[in-house]
Amino acid sequence: MKVTLNRDDFYNLLEMAGRISTKHITLPVLQCVLIEAKEGKVVLRATNLEVAIEAVLNAEVVTEGKVAVPASILLQTINLVNQKSVTLSFVDNSLEVDGSGSKTQIKSIPHEEFPSIPQVSGSGQVINGSLFSLGIKSTAFAASLSSIKPELGSVNVFQKKEHTLTFVSTDSFRLFEKTVPQKGVVLNDAVLIPQKNAIEIARVCDVVGGDPKLKVNDHQLALEFENGVTITSRLVAGAFPDYEQIIPKEYSTHTTLLKEDLSHAFKKTNIFLNKFFQVSLSFTKDSVTVTAGNNDVGNTTESIRASTDGEDLSLSFNQKYIGEALPHFTDDSITIHLSGIGRPMVIKGVNDTSVRYLVMPMNK
Repeated sequence: MKVTLNRDDFYNLLEMAGRISTKHITLPVLQCVLIEAKEGKVVLRATNLEVAIEAVLNAEVVTEGKVAVPASILLQTINLVNQKSVTLSFVDNSLEVDGSGSKTQIKSIPHEEFPSIPQVSGSGQVINGSLFSLGIKSTAFAASLSSIKPELGSVNVFQKKEHTLTFVSTDSFRLFEKTVPQKGVVLNDAVLIPQKNAIEIARVCDVVGGDPKLKVNDHQLALEFENGVTITSRLVAGAFPDYEQIIPKEYSTHTTLLKEDLSHAFKKTNIFLNKFFQVSLSFTKDSVTVTAGNNDVGNTTESIRASTDGEDLSLSFNQKYIGEALPHFTDDSITIHLSGIGRPMVIKGVNDTSVRYLVMPMNK
C-alpha cells in the first residue's frame, strides 16, 4: 500500500476514529484504525465492538492495500506533520509515514484480525443532525451508569408525535425527556442506544455537521453523512419502562422561579452537602428556601424569590440530580410541579414545552 493524501483532512477523520478505538487486553486490534487504500480513496475504520466509524477520504493511491495500526500512535504522528500532504506506505509489516522530510515507522497488526463492521441496509431517511445531537445531549446525563439493566443505561428514541423525535433517559431516580423537530421522519419502533454510544453519535454529528441518513434495523443504528463518514451503534434489546405511569396526573403545588437563582443557591449549598448530596427545598407563597447541612462542615439556608400556587411543601432531593438538569432548560424561568410528600417533582420550562424532567424525592 502507498498513498498520498491531505494532511488536515486525514487528521480530522483520524481524530474521530481514534475516539472509537479502545484499549483491549485480549483484542489489541481494537486499539487500531484500519486503513484501506483502493480506487483513488482511503477508507478509515475503527470499532470497539459497541460503536464503529467509517470515513472515506480522496487520495492519490499508488498501490492499493490494507494496514491496521494503533490509532493513538498514528494520530500523534500526523499531528506533528507540518506539510499539506502526507504519504503512507506499508513497508516490512509497518506503516511508514513520510512528511516534512521525516520518516516514521509504526508497527502494524495483521489487518485480518480487524473485526467486520456491521452494515445497516436500506435507503434510510434524512434527519436534522444537529437536532438529533441535541436530543441525545439533553438526556444522556440521566441514564443509569449500571450495566444491570441495559435499557436504563440507554437513550430511548421514539416518535411520540408526527414530525418529531422524543429522547428520554432514566436511572429510576430521575428522568429527562426532550422532544425535537424532525420533519418528515418516521420511526416505527423505538430504539435504545447505549449511553456511551449515543454520546459519541452526538459528538460526530456536531463535528461532521450536515444532515445524515438514519438507518435502523433490529440490532444496529447507523448515521451516514454526505462526506463519507458513517457511525454505527449497537442497539439494546428490550423495552424501555412505560414512564408515563409514574408521572403524576395532578399536582398540589406549582412554583415558578428564575433558573439562574436556583443555580446560584445550589453553588452555596453545594459547600455544605452531606455524603448523600441532600438538599431541602421548602415551597411557600413567595419564596423557595434551599437548605443544606453537614455535621462536619456546617449548614446554610438560601431564600429565592418565587411565585407559588397551592399548598406549602418541604421535600428533600439529591441536589446533583436537579443541578445537572438545569442547563438543559432554555427558558430563563422554570416551573416546578409537586404532588405531595413522597411523590416525584416535575420541572418544565415556562415557555419551552419540549423538555420535561422528573426527579424522585429523598427520605429525610
